[in-house]
Amino acid sequence: MTLKDYEDEVLFRMFDKKIIGHGYARVEHLASKINWIEIQQTHGVNKKLKRVVRRLSNKGYVDFHGKSGDVASLTALGVAYVKGKLSTKDIA
Repeated sequence: MTLKDYEDEVLFRMFDKKIIGHGYARVEHLASKINWIEIQQTHGVNKKLKRVVRRLSNKGYVDFHGKSGDVASLTALGVAYVKGKLSTKDIA
């Protein structure tokens, strides 16, 4: 189950900003915190952040909270994925 480069970038930036578990953020605020516009321009993504986060949620890396599913945070699997990727970068 491989992720696209921009999906990896979203997970890494969420991890860096400590948007984990109960440290969640509304999707609108998440876009500004992780600088979604920069990710879109760098990777040539035309999708909205909510769609990307929804896909990551379906894979288990991100969890939606709230009554209308308008806030998100990394799950334990998402944190483990980022830490695993960081450890392999340190080795290489």
